[in-house]
Amino acid sequence: MSGRLKLKLLVFVIAFLFGLAAPLIGSNNPNMLLAFGAMIGIIMGLVAAMAVERPEPLAKQFTRAIEEGGLSMAYQPIVTLDANHTIIGAEPLLRWTTEVGDAISPSDFLPMAKALNLTATLNQRVLDMVLADLKPALTGERELCVTLNLEPDEFTDVAKRNALAAKVAAAGIPPHRLAIEVNEIDAADRHIRPAIWDMKQRGFRISIDDFGIGGGDSEYLSSLNPDLVKLNRRFVSLSANGGPVSGLVAELVRLAKKCNGRIVMVGIENADIARRASALGADLGQGFHWHKPMPARDFLELLRG
Repeated sequence: MSGRLKLKLLVFVIAFLFGLAAPLIGSNNPNMLLAFGAMIGIIMGLVAAMAVERPEPLAKQFTRAIEEGGLSMAYQPIVTLDANHTIIGAEPLLRWTTEVGDAISPSDFLPMAKALNLTATLNQRVLDMVLADLKPALTGERELCVTLNLEPDEFTDVAKRNALAAKVAAAGIPPHRLAIEVNEIDAADRHIRPAIWDMKQRGFRISIDDFGIGGGDSEYLSSLNPDLVKLNRRFVSLSANGGPVSGLVAELVRLAKKCNGRIVMVGIENADIARRASALGADLGQGFHWHKPMPARDFLELLRG
């Protein structure tokens, strides 16, 4: 039952009981009081339910959640594909639950952020939460790298790159513990590459997301020399069926390995796909087969264990 429906039922019950009790004052006819009270209670309950039915627009709620810290993070571990499945990093995943308890999918609120021109602000909130949530792990002795999705506009401006580097330094976190994640289409843009090179020179790692959706161009890969290359989840799931698609995935892995980056297979949901990913040459994996996204405290506890 959603939070909004629970609120409706609560308001209805309260209003109904109030309607039953109100007429009892100053009257001696129980049947009349009961009938009249029930009628008043139903009317008041319906009116209250109609008021609850018209909540504040989601866009306004979302804007306030960004401004007032109403968002939270979940972290999905990235593991090695050897027998140990060692956690070497994580992907932060944004979560939003409205004030009445409704969980809104990222596929709904991320486009909303873009439409409201709030993507950059949202990503800065994510960065703030990651630095605060995972500081114990990112400043510890264990090597750990967390990916950060950024829009090209957020780091193509040198002033914004300076601000990003300064914020990470102020948190006391070495830049190589963070991987700036750029999708393949943006990474292939020659106008964006100098900014990516600059971030790498500053010590940040570079991750190419959704490799394969732009055709798997080895030229830009070799020029960027990314640290991580994430293969698009559609190729991973399709490769489980064997045949020509498996050959295509193997070729994408070969292209990515030419730049000496580590290949991450995402969306791995079972042992069979994990075995195929390893056989194809992937180095790392991410998916429900090992770990679901979890709150920061659970992720830190997992690392300690």
